[in-house]
Amino acid sequence: MIGGALVLGVLLSAQAGAQGGPGPENDDSRLLLPAEAVNLDGNLGLAPCSDEALGQAPEAAEAESAPGIGTIAVKDTLATLGAPLHWSGKNWLVFGGIAAGVAAVGFAFDIPMRDKTQEHQTSTLDELTKVVEPFGAGYSWAVIGAYGIAGFAFHDPDAKDIFFDSAIASLLASGIITPTLKFVIGRERPNQSVSSTAFHPFSGSDNSFPSGHATQAFAVASVISAHSDRVWVSVTAYTIAGLVGFARIYHNAHWTSDVTAGAIIGTFVGRGVVALNKKLRSGESKVHVAFAPFVTDRVRGASVLIAF
Repeated sequence: MIGGALVLGVLLSAQAGAQGGPGPENDDSRLLLPAEAVNLDGNLGLAPCSDEALGQAPEAAEAESAPGIGTIAVKDTLATLGAPLHWSGKNWLVFGGIAAGVAAVGFAFDIPMRDKTQEHQTSTLDELTKVVEPFGAGYSWAVIGAYGIAGFAFHDPDAKDIFFDSAIASLLASGIITPTLKFVIGRERPNQSVSSTAFHPFSGSDNSFPSGHATQAFAVASVISAHSDRVWVSVTAYTIAGLVGFARIYHNAHWTSDVTAGAIIGTFVGRGVVALNKKLRSGESKVHVAFAPFVTDRVRGASVLIAF
């Protein structure tokens, strides 16, 4: 939580700095809203709208060639969480194959791995897992914060990008997606049940599937790897992430399939965020967002259009 607060503080400071000075670059940090929905001071507001304009969607607002971190964060969130709404049949087929693979891993390894790790515990593994496990929690946020400090202190754009991309990927993957799946699926942890098929959907948030530590570790590792062309960086990042997953199994906190699912979620979100943000920063992205009023005789609100 301390690491998360540090990262949020750096993000907010960077956003404030981007908005503080004069120049057109300040507009990049605003949310992508129609001009009439933004007050002169940049805050979101409700402007008067004629009857003819009600129900008519405004043109999609497009990001400029170098959008600010606020714009990128909004697009990352909408694109990542809204991705299944735009999946093709092939995408759903791939998803089904991955889900079947995770189920196969659970069937083949959940019980054997739990038994092996609990029967063959050593002092060396005790120390190793104790050191690496926090890289799926507090230590990972310390790594993200270190990139942020280095990026802003030494004006290193690569470190800044790694900081921002890994923070966003972590918040989306381990802060939203994995906790939601935990609540919906409701799988019991191996230290709670002798059976790997004990499920209690919608029963709480401290459940087993997927592994939050593995999700976090692989989200950060995948971002660092995607930003580097050095093999040793990728090997080191993914090795540490893999050891985090092993530590969770070794400590009887997760089944093997929990860790596998967490690793897949973290990797997909991390690499997806990096790929999207590279396009956004270069002005090549085709992701557009439009906000429009939605008014009927009984309902008043707003609609969001995401174009990929």
